[in-house]
Amino acid sequence: MKKIKNIKYVFFDLYNTLVKFHPDREDTQVYAAKSVNFKVAKDQMKKALLKADSWFASETAFKSVHLLNKREKFIFFCNYEKEIMKNLNIDISEEQAMKMWQYVRDEKSSLVIYEDVIDCFKFLVKEKYIIGIITNIDSSGVALLNELKLSRYVNKVITSKDANASKPDPKIFTFALEKFNAKASDCLFIGDQIETDVKGALKIGMIPILIDRNHEFHAFDKYLKIFNLKQLELYL
Repeated sequence: MKKIKNIKYVFFDLYNTLVKFHPDREDTQVYAAKSVNFKVAKDQMKKALLKADSWFASETAFKSVHLLNKREKFIFFCNYEKEIMKNLNIDISEEQAMKMWQYVRDEKSSLVIYEDVIDCFKFLVKEKYIIGIITNIDSSGVALLNELKLSRYVNKVITSKDANASKPDPKIFTFALEKFNAKASDCLFIGDQIETDVKGALKIGMIPILIDRNHEFHAFDKYLKIFNLKQLELYL
């Protein structure tokens, strides 16, 4: 395994890279579908969500969710619900999409850290790497870091709200580099989406690694790919 040399900073995407939702999104979406009289198995919903996430990443590559007004955000997430159901070969009406999104929006959920994250962070800290997070979440990075309780390992969280830009826009990566006083060539970026994470990091000159926790990107072999964070140690 060829080692990646001269790396000083290791940046991570957040959702599907470091954290997931609790309860699981597929459970919430199964009940949302049930609210409009569609019965969907959990494993089918999980596959539909993964496909919809790629759509989400592609759409937000052009305009970040945090730049949308309240009505535009509501319409966007209703369309996301329609995309999920389309992946199940189910066409839903605007009214059904609205009802599904309202169910999902009102469902209480929290972020849960994947089991491999802390061991990965401990390894990186031991090896003297500086850790950061770059995420398109529309909230303060300081607040998010406190919520995740990761300040022992993570130097800073950079959000789309902080940078007024979202991945893959180079502005959010440049903002992060400035906050860390880092050069792109000294940075590794690990994320779960090709459009926003891999291509975004490449544009700015960071070295990208795709994390494919769900073994979704079978054909992806142009750049480095891992299936869990333990495998990151093989390259550092």
